[in-house]
Amino acid sequence: MTHLTRHWLKPVTAPLAAACCSRLPGLFCLLSVLLLSACVQNPVTGKKDFLLVSEDWELQIGAQQYLPLRQAQGGDYVVDPGVEAYVQSVGQRLAAQSDRQLPYEFHVINDSSANAWALPGGKISINRGLLVQLRNESELAAVLGHEIVHAAAKHGAKGQTRGIGLQLGVLTATVLADRQGYGQQAQVLSSVGAQLITSQYGQGAELEADRFGMTYMDRAGYDPQGAVELQRTFVKLSEGQPTDAFSRLFASHPPSEKRVRQNMATARTLGQGGDLKEREYQVAMAPLMRSREAYETFDKAQQAFQKKDVRSASKLLQAAIRLEPREAHFHSLAGDIALSQKNLSSAKRSFDKAISLNDEFYYYYLQRGRINELQKNDRAAQADYANSVKLLPTSAAQLSLGQYAERAGNDAVAKRYYAMAAQARGADGDTARAALMKLDPPETQATRLLVRQGLTSRGTFAIELINQTSRNISGVRLGLSAGKGTPQQVLTVRQAIPAGQSRVVDTGRRLTRPQSERMLVQILDAQIQR
Repeated sequence: MTHLTRHWLKPVTAPLAAACCSRLPGLFCLLSVLLLSACVQNPVTGKKDFLLVSEDWELQIGAQQYLPLRQAQGGDYVVDPGVEAYVQSVGQRLAAQSDRQLPYEFHVINDSSANAWALPGGKISINRGLLVQLRNESELAAVLGHEIVHAAAKHGAKGQTRGIGLQLGVLTATVLADRQGYGQQAQVLSSVGAQLITSQYGQGAELEADRFGMTYMDRAGYDPQGAVELQRTFVKLSEGQPTDAFSRLFASHPPSEKRVRQNMATARTLGQGGDLKEREYQVAMAPLMRSREAYETFDKAQQAFQKKDVRSASKLLQAAIRLEPREAHFHSLAGDIALSQKNLSSAKRSFDKAISLNDEFYYYYLQRGRINELQKNDRAAQADYANSVKLLPTSAAQLSLGQYAERAGNDAVAKRYYAMAAQARGADGDTARAALMKLDPPETQATRLLVRQGLTSRGTFAIELINQTSRNISGVRLGLSAGKGTPQQVLTVRQAIPAGQSRVVDTGRRLTRPQSERMLVQILDAQIQR
C-alpha cells in the first residue's frame, strides 16, 4: 500500500478488534463505539465476528458483480429453461430456511467444469458440468445449501475484512487470444467479486458451510445423507491429480475425509428421514443428460481449435451441432473457426445464429462487432460492441468504441472508453493508453491519471490512481477536501505508478459513504517520466 506524507488516523487492526469480541474487563470496555460496531453477531452461527464490511457493501457487490462474473464464465445455460427453473426452485426452498434473509438468486452457468460459488448478498451459481455429476435432488440441495451458508454467514465479507478491496463499480475484462473454453475465456480485472469466488475458504468456513447447509436441508425436508454422499464422491474424484472438470471446484472447496466424517456426525444429530428425490432429479436433468455427449464433443472441438487443428475442430463441432443444434456456443465456435480462415460472411452467419438462440451473451456480439468492423459496417459494429459492453465490459469493445468516438470527433466519449480500456494488460491497454496520450495536450499531462475514490472494505477512504500512459508517473501530489469551500490538505504519493498500472492510496481515514462521496480529490502535480 502506498504511504502518504501526511499522517491520518490509523485503521483499527484485526488483533485489537478481536479483543472487543472477548469479554475482558477493564481497558477493553473503553474501546470506541466504532470499534465495538465492528463486532457483530453472525446470523448463522450466533458467534461474534470481527467485521468491517456492511450489509450494504455485500448487497452492492453481489448486485454489481453477479452478471459480469456469470458472463465471464460462459453465461447462463438457456437451451432448456426448465433446468434453471428447477435449480431455482430447490434453491429458494432452502433459502426460505436460512437464518439470514437475503435477495437470493440462483443461476446455472453454461460451462462443463464442475463448480459452484456464492457472492455476498446471496448471489449463487452452479455450473452445468456439476449438475450432470449429481445423482439426486438431495445432493443438489447439499451444494446449494453449502453456498447459501457462505453468503448468509458472511464468509466472503470476512475475507474482505482481512484484505482491502476498494469498492469500485468499473470492471474490465480481457478476452484471451487463445480459446480455452467459454468458462476460461475472459480474465476479469479490478473485480472484488472475481477474488471472492476464486479464493479458497478456510477449513473452518467449509466445515461451517457443510454443517449449517445440512441443517437447512433438514429443515426443508431433504435427507442430509445427500451431503455425506456428495463429499464421498468429491473425495474419490480428487484423489491424485484432480481432473480438469473438477479442478476449479476443488481449488475453492477442497474435499477431505475430515469433511466426510463431520458430515456423517451432523447427519446423525439431525436424524433419519427426508427426501432424496432421485427420480425428480433425473427427470429435471434429462435435457442435460441427453446432451452430455454433445458438450463433451464440443469441449474436444475447442481443444483442437486451440491447438490450431482446424480440420479436427470442424469435424467434432459438426457432430456436436447434430446432437444439440440449439446450443448457441456451438455456432459461436463455428463463427470463430470461419473467422480464423478469413471467411467473414460464414462467420457472421454463425454469430447471427448464436444470437438468435441466445441474445444474452457478450461474446457473440463482440465477435460479430469485429466482423462488422472489418466489413466497414460501422453503425452495426458500434451497436454490437455497445451490446457486448452492457453484458460484460471488455477492453476490446471499449477500445473500438473509443476509436469510433475519436473518428467522429467526440473526444470526451473517446477518452472515457480509452480510460476504461487502459486498465487492461496487453495490446488493448497499450493502444488505449497511447490514444489517451495523443488526445491530451502536454499541458494537461496530469489528467492522464484516472482518479477513482471510494471506501475500502475496512471503511477507510481510499483513492485509486490509474496510469493511462505508456510511461511511469511520479511526483503525484493530491489535494483533498471534504467539499466545496473546505480547507484542502495536500498529500504526496511517494512511489511511482508504473505505465498502465494502478495504485491504491489508502488514507486510513474512516468516513461514512455520504462523506466519501462528498470528498473532492484534485491532482495538483504529476510528472511523466521520459
